Amino acid sequence: MKKSRFILFAILVAAFIILAILYQSGAIGIGAKVQPGQKTDTASTARQWQIMKPTDIKLYYSAVGTVRSREEIDIISRLMTARVILVNFRSGESFKAGDILIRLEEDDLKAQAEAAQENLNGAESRLKFAEAEYTRYAKLVENQTVARRTYEEAVSNFNVAKAQVAMMKHERDVALTNLSYATIKASFDGIVSERNCEPGDLATPLNPLMKIFNPAKLQLHVPIRENLYQKIKIDDKLNVEIESTGKNFTADIKEIVPAVDPGSRTFIINAYLSDYTAGLMPGMFARCDIPIGKKSALLVSKEAIVKIGQLEYLDVRANNNKVLRQLVKTVPVKNSELLQIVAGVKSGTEYLATTSVK
Repeated sequence: MKKSRFILFAILVAAFIILAILYQSGAIGIGAKVQPGQKTDTASTARQWQIMKPTDIKLYYSAVGTVRSREEIDIISRLMTARVILVNFRSGESFKAGDILIRLEEDDLKAQAEAAQENLNGAESRLKFAEAEYTRYAKLVENQTVARRTYEEAVSNFNVAKAQVAMMKHERDVALTNLSYATIKASFDGIVSERNCEPGDLATPLNPLMKIFNPAKLQLHVPIRENLYQKIKIDDKLNVEIESTGKNFTADIKEIVPAVDPGSRTFIINAYLSDYTAGLMPGMFARCDIPIGKKSALLVSKEAIVKIGQLEYLDVRANNNKVLRQLVKTVPVKNSELLQIVAGVKSGTEYLATTSVK
């Protein structure tokens, strides 16, 4: 009895599996058989047919770069040795053009400048006396009331006095220039990125005291593979994404460095960021899309694509004027809401421009 019940159960399970297979294949069921990849049109007639036509789209090369400032300066001492007296700004602080960034000791330099000025005053006094003698002897020599030799000595003394004044002016200017090196001022509005000194430190030309940059003049430093050198042009616009800020920017290519790194086989472009760049700092990581040409592509709106699981379909017109739900493959188009069809249909195909309303 138990054996017969088990056999009956096995037969019922087998029959159910066979019926399911026949139903899935379309051998049994209500209505006409639907071929694989097709579906009868049960949608609203509000949709419109459009003809698939190729459209030119821009080709982009995706690259990564680094944000840099076009005005990024290492502050160093132009004096051979000097003690740091004052540092007015710390890392991250902003300053204005003309602000004093660092002050170095200047007592000795002031003394040298004062001494040079005194020497110049003495030389100018001697020049006045020599000029007066020269003028007086010039008149006397015309009347032959003074010896020619005396007149020539006056001329020589006058020329020597002029040379001494010129030399003393030069020494005075050098002393004043050295004195000005003790006060380091900002040449533009900017931000301190690094502060490497404190009051009391010894400043020399070999040790940077501070690093500053101009946040209003930022650029993108991007390495590009060498086979794209002929495709990139000056003034091409880049779409830039700075991941750390979550913002997108626009940059214009202004410099193409005509040299290829033999190690990486890349050359460098510098693209100026033209948008409002508040919050950006040199060294930030960026992604950018670089236009390198155009190509023809078949484009559709996202609403025209029907997604079933991981598969994508497009409703196209079949030969019998019914709707064929055709399997396609799409990829997004850069900087657009459209999709590019890369497989499944060809140019000239009629398709429904919007999804059906069930």
